[in-house]
Amino acid sequence: MFPQTLVLRYAHLEPEARRQPQIVDDYGRWFISRLCSLVLLLERQAFLCAGRFTAADISVGYALMLAEHTGLSEHFAPPIAQYWARLQARDGFQCALRAQGAAARAQGVSPDPSPQTR
Repeated sequence: MFPQTLVLRYAHLEPEARRQPQIVDDYGRWFISRLCSLVLLLERQAFLCAGRFTAADISVGYALMLAEHTGLSEHFAPPIAQYWARLQARDGFQCALRAQGAAARAQGVSPDPSPQTR
């Protein structure tokens, strides 16, 4: 997640004059390179550990979701993209998205993730 925080900050959150494309590029590449260790694992199994969906999948899934919102998911290797698609298809994920959208609308805020509203 650390490299993604810098991508999020310097590509989306900072005012235009303070954005840093080189930081975004460097730390985006670092994040994608860190996913390489997952590729071999996900080529052999559907989930990260214990042969089933666990908190590890939630943690990594959150990082993949942020990568999608910040534009880094276009660089996912096929096993990562397929894994992310499996996580998104889970009933629990879909239920959480519906609850998040309902809560946002009830509070009068956009249900779209912040980087995607720019």
